[in-house]
Amino acid sequence: MSYIPFQHVCKKKAEEETRVISIVRKDNEFGLPMGAYAFVELFCDECDCRRVFLQVFQNEKIVALIAYGWGSLAFYRKEFKGFSESEIKEIKGPTLDPFQCQSDISGGVFEMFNKVLFLDKAYLARIETHYNLFKKML
Repeated sequence: MSYIPFQHVCKKKAEEETRVISIVRKDNEFGLPMGAYAFVELFCDECDCRRVFLQVFQNEKIVALIAYGWGSLAFYRKEFKGFSESEIKEIKGPTLDPFQCQSDISGGVFEMFNKVLFLDKAYLARIETHYNLFKKML
């Protein structure tokens, strides 16, 4: 499968709506270096997997790759036949992508995602909207 950055298909929308979290204190709860963390969305151009991969950049360097699926467990059981129940739950996500190299701060980035973005229902709805727009533009 091929994952394409949303910004390559919908540049203006991505520029306006890519989520960035700024860490402005050295002693933050996530143990992360100060700076801006941009969550760049990538979507599959081959199937309807209802997933996003978030490449998280800090100072133009990828520091984490987070996978998140918003489909129901029943959807993933049907689409990913042969996968174990624990694998299905990982696909539904969120999770740090186990197939990608992660940085030494990816755990803190993932914790920040879970405590800030994953609780933001408007942000999660925006990801789904971007996914649908991405699919229409292909």
